[in-house]
Amino acid sequence: MKNTLFIIDAYNLIYRMFYAIPEITTRSGQPVNTIFGVAKFLKWLSEENPNAHIIVAADVGKSFRADIFSEYKWTRERMPDNLRSQIDGVFSLFHAAKIQVLSEEGYEADDIIGSLASEYKNDDCQIVIISSDKDLCQFVVDDHVHIYDAMKRKFLKEKDVLEKFWVPAYQVRDYLAIVWDSSDNIPGISGFWPKKAEDLLGKYETLEWIYDHLGDLTPKMQLVLIDQKENAFLSQKLATIVTHLKVNTHLATDSSLATHMSESAVIDFLKLYEFKSLIPSNHREIQKTLEIRTSEIIKNKEAFDNMIKSLFDSEDKKIYLSTQNNGFVNISSSQSAYSLNLYSLDVSDELLKFLQNSQITVIGYDLKEDIKNILRIKKSLQWVEGQGVLF
Repeated sequence: MKNTLFIIDAYNLIYRMFYAIPEITTRSGQPVNTIFGVAKFLKWLSEENPNAHIIVAADVGKSFRADIFSEYKWTRERMPDNLRSQIDGVFSLFHAAKIQVLSEEGYEADDIIGSLASEYKNDDCQIVIISSDKDLCQFVVDDHVHIYDAMKRKFLKEKDVLEKFWVPAYQVRDYLAIVWDSSDNIPGISGFWPKKAEDLLGKYETLEWIYDHLGDLTPKMQLVLIDQKENAFLSQKLATIVTHLKVNTHLATDSSLATHMSESAVIDFLKLYEFKSLIPSNHREIQKTLEIRTSEIIKNKEAFDNMIKSLFDSEDKKIYLSTQNNGFVNISSSQSAYSLNLYSLDVSDELLKFLQNSQITVIGYDLKEDIKNILRIKKSLQWVEGQGVLF
């Protein structure tokens, strides 16, 4: 029977948990929905695969791809503040569970994962990559390397990759080089959509062979390919995942995930973040007074006024604030948590007035940006810049 090695794409899992789970907070008002989601997933994974090993791959610093193409990943939005504040908590959970976190300066998690998949795929080991990143589909080899989508609870095998891209796994890299990838902002070949990529790779297998056989193509297609040649091979370089990194793993001596998830460090972590439902029953006695509270959705002016009164009446007068570019505002105290959409409920002026109250302490990752987000919605950023910074 093969050993199973799960490789988690750290930030892919973190982002998916953040958007999949409604905001929940501790009694002090600290957002923890992402941390809770990751903890719950690890608990499930350890119960379903008690003898498996697990490694986390994480991005660190600037990728070499940004040096090749300065606009690489420029289309990605800034990390929301109420997610950023949870990142340390997620990695503290990995540490408590003795899960090895691997990163390499100048490279991305994909490169760590690709190197591990290449290193172990021919061993007596079943590799399961936990990610929804389509770039990683190029490593899928049945009975050796599979992709697992944590949200959809679905494995991707070779036939699934073929259905998804219309090309087999080994051609995914060149497929992405031809077709524009919006998530990573890989330029591709202008005007060449998935069907065209499928047709060309079906005939010529690789990007290099396509260019070696330009004479077989129509004059119009030849002109486009010649004009876009630099973009095509730049895109191929950006889509190529490094597989030669020598990463230091300790699978041979490391015990299983199930063992680590039941150790005292993890139990203490779950108690610290008040995850009552995840704590084993024999450790729950002191947790009876702890709760996880979901945010109340504020939909009308009356509910907003009640929210302001409740927040102002909080014992410590500390308010936790985070905003998103799409108009959502999350605000909480030690007793309550709320969420509202300023595009649906026009209370920006009232909210700003409350936040400027001298009796209130406002806490957030980047309060200046939060205030700007609120003001952008009211189209009054120019006015506030004239008044100076609020915090």
